[in-house]
Amino acid sequence: MTLSKGSRASRGAGAILLSLILALAYSLFIYYFNTPIGPSIGSDNAMYLTMGTAIAEGWAPYRDIFDHKGPLLFLLQGAAQLFGGGYSTLSIFVMEVLFLFACLRLCAMIARETGAPQLAVQLVYLALTANITGGGNLSEEYTNLFTLVGVLCALRVFDRACRTDGWRLLLQAAVMGAMAALCFLTRANNALPLCAMTLVLAAGLLIGKDYAQLGLCAGGFVLGLAAAALPIVLWLAHHGVIADAIYGAITHNLMYAETGGASRLHALLRTSYGHTAILIAAVACAGALTRIRKNPMLALSMIAAAGAAGLAAFISHKFYQHYLMIGVPMAAAGAAMLLAALKNAPRRVNQAAQALCALICCAWLVVCCAQANGYRVRARADLDAFTEDAQALYALVPEEERDSFMAYRVEPRWYAVTEAMPSMRFYFLQEILAQSDPAVMDEIVETFHAEPPEWLVIYYNREFGPPYDARVAELFEMQYEFVDSRGTYQLRRLIH
Repeated sequence: MTLSKGSRASRGAGAILLSLILALAYSLFIYYFNTPIGPSIGSDNAMYLTMGTAIAEGWAPYRDIFDHKGPLLFLLQGAAQLFGGGYSTLSIFVMEVLFLFACLRLCAMIARETGAPQLAVQLVYLALTANITGGGNLSEEYTNLFTLVGVLCALRVFDRACRTDGWRLLLQAAVMGAMAALCFLTRANNALPLCAMTLVLAAGLLIGKDYAQLGLCAGGFVLGLAAAALPIVLWLAHHGVIADAIYGAITHNLMYAETGGASRLHALLRTSYGHTAILIAAVACAGALTRIRKNPMLALSMIAAAGAAGLAAFISHKFYQHYLMIGVPMAAAGAAMLLAALKNAPRRVNQAAQALCALICCAWLVVCCAQANGYRVRARADLDAFTEDAQALYALVPEEERDSFMAYRVEPRWYAVTEAMPSMRFYFLQEILAQSDPAVMDEIVETFHAEPPEWLVIYYNREFGPPYDARVAELFEMQYEFVDSRGTYQLRRLIH
């Protein structure tokens, strides 16, 4: 029976509304750092709240405020705070919901492209990310949107017999190039899956001697990459920080990846991090193998992308769970292909498999939501006590002197809960940043000598590694006088 236009529109609107409901419900509990039901903020998230507030106020990225992520992450955080007024967890939450909603709609489009059930593929995406988001507002959840767009473009071109259409090929390649650029500009290693997929597809065209199509794909990819990167490069050039951005987003990022001594092989084989990475890659590869006969080039490109996502997750020795999110777009596409392949099975088997997939995903999501909410409640209680101490100390800093304030080696949440702004660009985990590049600590010491902040908050009576740099510890002792303390935090003032 053919559906009328009105019925199709109604079903389409219903599907969009369902994706929005899923995105909102998931975000309320899984993105617990910024959720309106009581945000727990969290360390990296607090860094980004500070960074975004500074960018919204016109600070120059990398030069005035530093992080070793890409400039697009600065822009995203700044845009949210521009609308939120600074240090707004709600504006970040809204951005997260919108990005997740877009990811779910792309999962639905990938499902439609492969012939899989749309809701099931969206549930797979949510289930695979639910335990590895790290509380939310991290680079991987944003780049997943760009990766999914790239995967959809690849499917639309290389999983159909339509590559003779030159303009279509050029356009889809341009979009893939733009998405790869946006991934790279958010965090460099997050672009590895799309780059690997593109290289394998290009190699397939070369081996097949499809030189005209290869030229269109290469030209389109480069055009898209340039078009996406140019506005961001111009923004950096406007601030005069292109060299600073290259150091921060690439050089320092690579240095950071090499700090820490944990074994990659041990992490892969003996930890939940490695087992989750294997599961995500396995789903992607299993789905790709269902297309190996029909379209070996596309299948191999998906396998290469899954491998590249795994590589990206193991570049660093730190193995934070949210690094694994880079591979989930490939796994969602793989799940779509697996579910589509079941259409060849008897109808009851197909329906049972779809129902089982949805049931497992829903059950896992319920478990993850409960666990995340339990963590949020506990972290929120700690945050409330932390906030009381931080605000009590910051209240002692005169308003006219708050532009000369530093919370040094204190949890970055200090800035978020007091809405303070740092007077140095290396505003968090200074000794840890210096582990990657000792020049960081040299600059910090030089700044304390040349332009010392009037007010300083530090930890005391607490051990942590690496310890304070000896030069900084001496400066704190010799140049600053004790004012007050709360909890494990001490407020000091510059001696004149």
